[in-house]
Formats: sequence, structure tokens, C-alpha cells
Amino acid sequence: MDNIWQIHDIKLTDKLILSKVGELLKSVNLKQDIIDECAVIYDENENVIATVSRYLNTLKCLAINPNYQGNNLANKLVTYMIQKIYQQGWNEVFVFTKPDYFRVFQQLGFDIIYQNNNFAFLTNRYDLFKNYLDYLAKEKINHHHASVIVMNANPFTKGHWHLVQQASLQSDFVYIIPVKEQGSLFSYQERKKMIELGVQEFKNVKVLEGSNYLVSKNVFPAYFLPSPLAVIREQTSLDAHIFVDYIAKALQVTTRFVGDEPYSATTNEYNKMMTAVFAANHFNLVIIPRLTFNNHAISATTARKLFITGEFEQLQTIVPWSTFNFLKKLDYLSYQKMPNIKALIDKDY
Repeated sequence: MDNIWQIHDIKLTDKLILSKVGELLKSVNLKQDIIDECAVIYDENENVIATVSRYLNTLKCLAINPNYQGNNLANKLVTYMIQKIYQQGWNEVFVFTKPDYFRVFQQLGFDIIYQNNNFAFLTNRYDLFKNYLDYLAKEKINHHHASVIVMNANPFTKGHWHLVQQASLQSDFVYIIPVKEQGSLFSYQERKKMIELGVQEFKNVKVLEGSNYLVSKNVFPAYFLPSPLAVIREQTSLDAHIFVDYIAKALQVTTRFVGDEPYSATTNEYNKMMTAVFAANHFNLVIIPRLTFNNHAISATTARKLFITGEFEQLQTIVPWSTFNFLKKLDYLSYQKMPNIKALIDKDY
């Protein structure tokens, strides 16, 4: 019987099959989400009875038709997609899942980093998570009032510099943790270098190795949550608790600095909820007003648009000289050929 359940990769341009996947997801109270790859299993009539997807190295949208439970389909699909992720060069796989599938993933060697009544965030390399926390503890410098900034810096703008400056003035010491996620226009290595170049003047600031565990809005899944507000709530819960329970403890800090988002109701809501979670755990979230240029908040999205079109004269008005000189050395025309370039430019971080 097992030979019947063959796994098929589907093309993301195949709207007919994607609509069938969408119907299966809907039947188990899930919905489609941003993905890079999708695999399915058909029954003898070519109905989609099971599916799983991935975005970067995160598993998403696992769904099994209830009539086919007990055939080990979830295990088969997850194992298959994990191998696909490894083939892409990743060494760790994440999953966000509803309580229904906790056991499936734990049986496949996943460990829970965070869970609540609605979802869990798991990794199949908990040893790497522990290694990262050990690294943070070793990098810790004893100061009475140390703080943290988590930033993507895609690229590092004058707005980022302003945030670092304010944190530096208000703290004895500041740790910067770059987001390590690779779904950005600029690579992690490029973004980290721009941060390092941009903060050299601050003697009480240290740029640490990036974190895979502070998850961006673009990676956090929406497929099992009922509304955009629910997505914000759960992502806030995840981010806040990983920071409070793990990152802050390793570095022995109680304060995190973030920039406000005057044009993003979503991020404003996120900051409000983060403030509440931090306060409940006796932590401080300091929200710094965004730096403006010509009465407009400086944005990394604008910087990306100017870079990709080679408008360096305008770009230099919103990025530090360190970033400007770094970007000038890159071949902006080659970036125009990147897959999904419009989405990479238009991201809101």
C-alpha cells in the first residue's frame, strides 16, 4: 500500500494544483502562505490528499486529509521536505505548527523552542540553539545597564544609525544582533558588514553573530492563524518570549531598543503588544522615533529601490557614508537579476 503514496513536487505556477492544495488546507482550517516549494500526495483519482511546503528552511502548510490519517503520510512528507531543505545547503530545519502535529515532528527529532496553546516553534537542531546561547553568554560584557538591538539592516540606513546612537547614549553597553534570515536583498554577510562599518564610532556597541531564532515577519507563518491580528499577536508572543527567556538571560540584559514605524499600522501594533509582554516580564522596550529626511521617515525599502536602480546620488542622503561606500562597490545591475527581485525590494524591513 505504501507504494501508492508517491510524493510529487508541484510547480508554483500550476494554478490548478495549487487550488487543490488550497482546498485541502481550507478543509483542515489552514490557508496558503508564502512558500518556495510544495509537495503533494495524490489518491488514485488524483485528488490532493496530503501536502507540505517550505519557505527557506522553514516547513509550512502540512495538511493531511482526515480520511487518510494513519497512513504515515505526514511522516513521509516531512522527511521528504527536510531532505529538500538540506539539498539547498541549510543545516537546520524549523517548523511552526498547530498542536495537532506536535507529536509528528517530535518523533522526527524536532524539539520545541517555544509553544503556547495555539502553535509551537520547533527545530531539528536544538544543539545549534544551545550553541548560540552559549556563544552569547561568552560574549557578555558585565555592565549595569546593557541593552540589545535586533536589526535586519537591509541595508544599514541613517535611521539604523540613529537608533544605535540613541541606544548608545541611553545604555552602558549595546549588543546588536543581526537577523540571520537569508530572505533579504542583501545577504547576511553583507548586512552584518554594513552594520559593523556603520557603528565603528560607538565605543560601547558590539555587533554579535546573527540569530536564526528571532523570527522576522516574513518568515513567521500565517497559514494556521485566523486573522492578520492573530498573526501579529502570535509573532509578538514568539519574539518576546524567545528574547526574554533565552537571549536576554544569556546576555544578562533587560532592555531592547526598536524603531517606531509611522507608516505601518502592523508594526505599531506589534510594538504595542511587545511593550505589554515585556512589561509583564519586568523588561523594557524602548521605542525610538524614526529619523526623517524631507519630512519622510527614512526607510530601508526606499534605500533598496534607489540602490537597485543605481540612483546613488539620492541614496547617499539616507544612508551613512560607510553604507554608501560599501554599496557603491557592489554591482547593482547583478542584483536586478535576482529571483523575486520585486518582493525582495518591497519587503517592509
